[in-house]
Amino acid sequence: MLRAVIICVSIFIVHSGLAQQFAGEEAWKEIFVHQGVRFLYIFYPKADALNDGVVVMLQNQNDYHVHYRFTIVFESPEGTETEDASGIMGPKETKTGDSDGLFWIPFDDQRSLGAIRMRKYKVTQVESPTPSTNCDSVCI
Repeated sequence: MLRAVIICVSIFIVHSGLAQQFAGEEAWKEIFVHQGVRFLYIFYPKADALNDGVVVMLQNQNDYHVHYRFTIVFESPEGTETEDASGIMGPKETKTGDSDGLFWIPFDDQRSLGAIRMRKYKVTQVESPTPSTNCDSVCI
């Protein structure tokens, strides 16, 4: 099976016909490392039994907090969808999956996911967040 990942300055492309086996860490494919944060992905054909899905994993390899943001573009022959993601990661922290806003099923009409692009990605160092006493949940 051929696998293709094209990395450009602002995008990556993954063809959905390149489904991975879901055995463990080896299933994650690195996209790139930017400012000390590793961007990885895994493609799930029929993630909800009908539609393709994508999970992104971010690993902060820095010894400081970072703010990340990016736009992910999902393409099919019938059109595209985009989603924005952003957040703060602690030193050496990993984020992935739905609870971190990094899982998508971009089409709910059984369209095949043809390509994924990432653009407008940015990673910046931030000061350590401190919880505020005026919040109902964790505040930054």
